Amino acid sequence: MRVERGIARYNRAFYERCWRAGSVLALPGIAAASRPQVEIGAGLRPRLALAAAVFVDVSRTACAKLRRAGGVAVCGTVDALPFATGSVAVVHAYEVLEHVEDDERAVAEIGRVVAPGGVAVLSTPLHRDRWQEFDRVVGHARRYEPAALVALLGRHGFVLEGYAPSGMRPRSRLLNRLGLYYLTRWPRLALQCEEWFLRVFSPWEAVLIVVRGDAAAFIRAAPGMDGAVTSWRRST
Repeated sequence: MRVERGIARYNRAFYERCWRAGSVLALPGIAAASRPQVEIGAGLRPRLALAAAVFVDVSRTACAKLRRAGGVAVCGTVDALPFATGSVAVVHAYEVLEHVEDDERAVAEIGRVVAPGGVAVLSTPLHRDRWQEFDRVVGHARRYEPAALVALLGRHGFVLEGYAPSGMRPRSRLLNRLGLYYLTRWPRLALQCEEWFLRVFSPWEAVLIVVRGDAAAFIRAAPGMDGAVTSWRRST
C-alpha cells in the first residue's frame, strides 16, 4: 500500500490531466430520491442524475464540465465540505475514501454534514492482500479490510444497512495490463478508450442493487467481493 503526503498532489495532477481530455458520462449508481443529494468526488463520472444532486469535486475542470452539462457543482474537498452541520440528507462518495491520506478526517466530515437519520453511500476497494499495481497508478492510498471499514464508519455514528459488489479494476488480466500500460504512459488516450467503451457497452439505466444487511452479513460476504458499495445510516 501507499500512504504518503504526496498522494493528494499525485491524485490532483493525474485526474486533472484526465478530466481535461474527458467528457461527462454517467455510471450506474443508487437511485436518487426526488430531493437534491450530494455526490462527492464524481469527476466526470457521476453516479447520480445531474438534476438530482449537488456535486463537490476538487477538480476545477470537472466542476466546470459538470456545470456545462447541466449540473450544480462546487469545488471542494471531502475533508472540508461546503455545507452546514446536519444539513444534508444523503451523501454519495464513490471511490473517494481510498484516495485520501486521512480517511478518518474525511469520514468525520461526512458525518458532520449528514443529518441525524440521514444516509451515506460509499464505494471502496476491499482487502489489503489484493493490492496491485493498478491501485498505485489510480492513486489509492489503501484497500479496506471489511471489519476495519465497519469500525471506521462506526466511530463517526454510522450503522451499515446494505451493500453491493463493486469494483473499478478490470477483471481480465489482459485488460488490466493494457489499462496500466496506457494509464502510465498516455492517460488521456486511456480515458478516451474508456469513454468509448462506456458509450458502447454501459447500461445507462442500470442501478446498483443493494442487499439489505448488517455489518456481520457484509463481513461474511466480503471475501467474494473485490470492492463494495455500502449504505450507512447516521445514528440519531
